[in-house]
Amino acid sequence: MRIMRYLSFVSFFAIVLYQASAFAQACPQDNSYQPVPLEGLLHASTPDMVLRYAAISGNDLAPSLIRLSKPGMAVDTIEGAAQVSLARLGEQSALKQLRDGLNNPNTSFLAYPKLVRAGTDAAVADLMAYLRVHLHDDSLHHDFGDYTVDERSDIVDAISQQLQIGPMTHNGFFGGTLQQWLDWWDQNKAKPVTLSISGYLHGPHLKCLARKVEWGFPDAIFDLAQTRDPQVIPILTILAKWSNPKRRPFVVTTLQGRAQLGLARLGDQEELQTVKRELDLSGLSSAIEELRLLGGPTAVSMLIDALDSPSYLPEYRGRPSYDKLRFERDELILKALTALVISPPRIAKPAQSKQIWETWWKDNKNDLAKFVQYPVRKYE
Repeated sequence: MRIMRYLSFVSFFAIVLYQASAFAQACPQDNSYQPVPLEGLLHASTPDMVLRYAAISGNDLAPSLIRLSKPGMAVDTIEGAAQVSLARLGEQSALKQLRDGLNNPNTSFLAYPKLVRAGTDAAVADLMAYLRVHLHDDSLHHDFGDYTVDERSDIVDAISQQLQIGPMTHNGFFGGTLQQWLDWWDQNKAKPVTLSISGYLHGPHLKCLARKVEWGFPDAIFDLAQTRDPQVIPILTILAKWSNPKRRPFVVTTLQGRAQLGLARLGDQEELQTVKRELDLSGLSSAIEELRLLGGPTAVSMLIDALDSPSYLPEYRGRPSYDKLRFERDELILKALTALVISPPRIAKPAQSKQIWETWWKDNKNDLAKFVQYPVRKYE
């Protein structure tokens, strides 16, 4: 009995500790947030917890981060995350430590991931300076027969993947030689190059959520959208177009995809019209997926209207494959429709599916249709 009581107490304590930790990492609704003390940082179980605390508290947390930070530790350690946080906050001693580590052949492999994770213009400037010094340094290139290793390539890959900045190829993706990277930097270094959105917002809650996005926690985009604050739409527009000039296909796991879905949920007409146009293109599956995640009457109406769209792939009309393409497209739309409503119409004859759905929507769209609802929750 005593053992059971002890286990119950331990379980209860663990739940309370977890809830307190999760609450401490949530953005405050007002200015009442108190920076987590050093003891809280010392009990952080992951590097991301340290980074979240720092994103919320900002410079108020610097004294505790300084005590926790330790040079020479990897980016995926608690101590390394503390050093990254300090660099992100612009603490000059942390930046100097990382700069010195980068220029030391024995520690550069530890320093560059932390500078990338810090993700500020100052950090990128240090990385670009390193690439310039070692532009023709063949000692950094290692050929192991079936694969090669080059720290310089690893650096530019990390910058483009994590920060989504850098030179772009004609098809809208990052790429280029080291010299092209340096040319890009020379052309852009006079202006901000890394993501910075929190300064455009007013109010502690919105600014905190925006800082989380800047610090590499993109799920906060959904929380921004859920506030339904008018300030958010211009920010989501920036994020949807960030390093995305040709609007790559919608993928909800990307920074841009989260922002696109956020705009759609806020009823942004530019975003909805873009999705409508994409339903008539060959890559329509990503547009259907965005509408599936959007849900509700807007998504259902757009999908049903697309069934008879005369604008679907006009360049293929008249070709032998056109009817097959249109059939496959309609099948994708009908499948999505079935997932969006609670009681979809019964389809006795598949050949009449389009007509049945159009009739059902005409009869039910005003007040009878019931839609699948995703639970509202906090993401960050």
